[in-house]
Amino acid sequence: MDKLLVVIAGILSITAIAWWFFGNKQQIAIASEQTASEQTATITVDGGYSPAVLSLKAGIPAKITFLRKDPSGCLEEVIMPDFGVAEKLPVNEPLVVTILPKAAGEFTYTCGMRMFSGKIQVV
Repeated sequence: MDKLLVVIAGILSITAIAWWFFGNKQQIAIASEQTASEQTATITVDGGYSPAVLSLKAGIPAKITFLRKDPSGCLEEVIMPDFGVAEKLPVNEPLVVTILPKAAGEFTYTCGMRMFSGKIQVV
């Protein structure tokens, strides 16, 4: 009986760990601050991107400020292939990237090693 309880507890533990690491986590899109002529947002780079999902409006230039706090080599670059951006991010210094989201859609950006990613939702 004890062995059966240990096996059940082990299976439940493995299931919980798998769900925690690999489960689909819902991410909330954070809207940029907008005026008639531009939209602005700040993304903190610290063990990933925060916010992980940014909402922008199509047709309005966007200034996205990246503030890198994580000194690890993986996060030293941000790549936004849909907007032609590949920039080195200095540690503890803001870097402003200007893009023009022309069409609605969901666009992914990544670190230089493509281990961390974020999304831009254009509406």
